[in-house]
Amino acid sequence: MVSQVNVNDVYTNLSGLNAIKVAGREDPTEGLKQVAKQFESLFVNMMLKTMRDSNKAFSEGNYLSSNEMEIHQQNFDNQLSVHLTAGEGIGLADVLFRQLVQQYDVSSEALTDEPQKISFNSPEEFVQKVMPFAEKAAKELGVAPEFLVAQSALESGWGSKIATDSRGGTSHNLFGIKADRSWDGPVAASKTLEFEGGIAVQQTASFRKYDNFGEGFSDYVKFLQSNPRYESALAQAPDANKFGAALQEAGYATDPAYAAKIQAVMNTDAIKNAVTRTGEQG
Repeated sequence: MVSQVNVNDVYTNLSGLNAIKVAGREDPTEGLKQVAKQFESLFVNMMLKTMRDSNKAFSEGNYLSSNEMEIHQQNFDNQLSVHLTAGEGIGLADVLFRQLVQQYDVSSEALTDEPQKISFNSPEEFVQKVMPFAEKAAKELGVAPEFLVAQSALESGWGSKIATDSRGGTSHNLFGIKADRSWDGPVAASKTLEFEGGIAVQQTASFRKYDNFGEGFSDYVKFLQSNPRYESALAQAPDANKFGAALQEAGYATDPAYAAKIQAVMNTDAIKNAVTRTGEQG
């Protein structure tokens, strides 16, 4: 979950600025909101400073005027600007946030403040939705599309266990690809089951977040093709069984029965019927 940034920290500690950066990494929408809010506070602070400076001429000769008093006045104005922009503020942050959303191409759900949630009523519906993306990705990898559907179904629990972001919005990550150091996009933290020494252990990990399933399938292709550890697996792509075994051996998943489970999902009626329909239409 994204930690809320206390804007008071920004005026007293540089770690406050770093907190905004971390928030943007975990949830771009929340990060942009905090950047906009921070800018609004800084704008009000600059406005107060300009007003103070314009009144300096009237305070000449005043025994209360001193460097120490000026420092206290600046600290007061800093806190006053935070107070004035708390809650709804003066409206500047909202305008700036909408501009940032468009500039950085954040999902439109950010404007409505409603996270996108996806659910599937049945395995058949899951197959129907993802098959077009699987077919496109399969051509690039040279693997059967039903294998990709089966792997995504296994990783996501037929779409019921997709990693979500801090607001509960879907990550569209059907392949369980984690957000490693090479990933500079949005992330979603979620619980995952990993196997350590053959024992299943529940952990919390950060996963890559996409705007849609098509983007997720495309990144899956890129993930395999750009990683040397999967070269041997890609060479086995035409044979689904060998491809799955090679992925497991290369360390795609820690589950020792990973390849066998994908094969079992491929043999479900939902996928076999979809393959049959595709063959009839072809």
